[in-house]
Amino acid sequence: MKNKPISKLELTDPRIMSTILEAADDAIVIAAASDAPDGALRIVYANEAYTRMTGFKLEDLLGRVPRSADEWKFDPVQSARIKAGMAAHQPMREDLLVKRKDGSPLWIDFSLRPLFNAQRKLTHWISVQRDITEHKTALDALARHAHALEETQTLAKIGSWRWQVGADGIDCSAETCAMVGMPRVQSFVPFAALKTVTDPKDFRVIHTVLQNTVVFERSETFEYPIKTAQAGTRTIWARTYPERDGNGRIVAVSGLNQDVTDRLRVEQTLRWNATHDRLTGLLNMAALHERAATVLATAKADRSRVVLALIDLDHLKLVNDTLGHAVGDAMIKEAASRLLEMLGAYGYVARLGGDEYVFLGSWKKSREELDEQLRAVVQRLKQPFAYQGRQLDCAASIGAVMTQPRTAKIDTLLRNADMAMYRAKETGRGSFCFFSNDMQETVDRRLAQSDLAKLVVASKLAVPYFQPQYSLQQDRVVGYEALLRIAVGDRLLLPEAVECAFENAELATKLGDEMLRKVLEQMRHWRQQGFAFGRIAINASGMELLSAGYAQRILDALHRAGVSPAALEIEVTENVLIGRGAERLIETLQLLRSAGVSVALDDFGTGYASLIHLKALPINRIKIDKSFVRDITLDREDAAIVSATVGLAHALSLDVVAEGVETHDQAAFLRNCGCDVVQGYLFGHPLAAETIDGAIASGEDSAVAVKARRRAS
Repeated sequence: MKNKPISKLELTDPRIMSTILEAADDAIVIAAASDAPDGALRIVYANEAYTRMTGFKLEDLLGRVPRSADEWKFDPVQSARIKAGMAAHQPMREDLLVKRKDGSPLWIDFSLRPLFNAQRKLTHWISVQRDITEHKTALDALARHAHALEETQTLAKIGSWRWQVGADGIDCSAETCAMVGMPRVQSFVPFAALKTVTDPKDFRVIHTVLQNTVVFERSETFEYPIKTAQAGTRTIWARTYPERDGNGRIVAVSGLNQDVTDRLRVEQTLRWNATHDRLTGLLNMAALHERAATVLATAKADRSRVVLALIDLDHLKLVNDTLGHAVGDAMIKEAASRLLEMLGAYGYVARLGGDEYVFLGSWKKSREELDEQLRAVVQRLKQPFAYQGRQLDCAASIGAVMTQPRTAKIDTLLRNADMAMYRAKETGRGSFCFFSNDMQETVDRRLAQSDLAKLVVASKLAVPYFQPQYSLQQDRVVGYEALLRIAVGDRLLLPEAVECAFENAELATKLGDEMLRKVLEQMRHWRQQGFAFGRIAINASGMELLSAGYAQRILDALHRAGVSPAALEIEVTENVLIGRGAERLIETLQLLRSAGVSVALDDFGTGYASLIHLKALPINRIKIDKSFVRDITLDREDAAIVSATVGLAHALSLDVVAEGVETHDQAAFLRNCGCDVVQGYLFGHPLAAETIDGAIASGEDSAVAVKARRRAS
């Protein structure tokens, strides 16, 4: 029952249709036909992909008239075709140049299809659009270079020649003589001499073109190769012109020659650059998308299956950081060579960018044989290679998916392979994993989380809860960590309910901004009440930190709220600071720190930063993860790690916060080893701001502070 196909009736379920439309990678817009006198269409739906692609918000679109071809100033021929197609209620498809909301140009693959009701009355127009800007930009660059070369050709020297009908040779200008390897003087070049610098088949082409010019009384354009001793093989462009005598009879053929070897070479280079990765020589993703049709056709023809594998190098970031990008580039090229060696015979290998590659091909053999092949790829990539006296390897994790050609869509295959690849990394780097149904369940869960996150953002359901941070030296609460909670009805959800949102730049930024706004409002309120709350820490995801102007947004928000930068702390995890875009993230944190905002390294010891990066990171304090604190009174290794971490942090002038403190014994150990601040249930659960406000109103410094003093005593 689990794999039962969806029926046509079920497809009418609005929930199913909504999920399908919102999950689509392509932008989809639906406009309702109108009986109004102006006959204008009205937009009734646009999916997230459309708003993301164009920058328009949903409220900018709903109920509005779609932008017309005249308004966008399409090519007049395109505009006429679209108007004619709509008037005839016919589907149509065009490549259109439009503008995003911010005015930037956007090329789209635009399709429009009418929708009729049961009475064959037009009710809606459905438009499906895809961003092809990158592809068009590459083609435009190619066209611009080609045009520039053509203009240059008009200024170049062009040779001339003339053939008298029936003659056994051609009268050539000095330039033409030089082109065909003869002395640079005007002379008669016999056909016998021309045969010495051309292949027999190419000479026959020249002779045939001359005859056709006479017989058909028309000009001909052609190209032919010449082999010269001085310049090697060159390509010559030629055009013929029939000459008539006084009686209108063709008596000769004149023509022009030009050496186009360099132009063709440049055009070939430009075409290659538009479809290949320059570093590795592999296909780029634009070219792979074009090759997908060939793979699907091959798979259908020979009844094989389509395979897509996503290959991600495991240690490129570490190599770049420690050995330099030149070594990293060598690793990228070596991996490309090995992937071509192992997979090139079965399909196409492309570079996705950075440390990722893609294989796409048809597979006739069994799944077991594919397993063996991918296992062999993994082992081949692990084999060391020498570079500048170092032994390196290209160890990688691979996610693969295999399916029937009738159901294969490259974007879907890439998504599924990406999930399988991350599953491979979770189970141990340097391995491979196939996409399975349980991963699809993960996709569904992520979609549900994404929908909830959008609701949280739209309805402002993010709520900060405050957990106290207690100073063991001062025996008092010195601050709080603001923890995200989500109020949905009478339920209070943890951040895990929307965890995938923190991988989405737009959602992560909106959630973070909303959380920051509410925390600063509460800080301003407490300050007005005279409550000394100390410092408030908030968590920042990598996507937030990478968003444009993050540091300035924080500082502007502090200024508007009238809160000192010293009262705020930004918590980031180790992996965020050493992942992609790390240099930019560190610059952002340096800006905040220089303005007085504290920066804490959260969950210390659980990521990959280790002690190597600690000195270089722009941080004020580290937070020891609760997984180390939990067993410090039972496990000698955990106790040693915590003690060493506290000592090292203090040596680097960093404060230390220990998380997850739940027992008096843990607190006593941390006090003895010099830990500055602790946080955990022993000193207070996360509380709503209203609860703390109630304690303040009753005359206490804070209900949490009172509770903390009692427990620490």
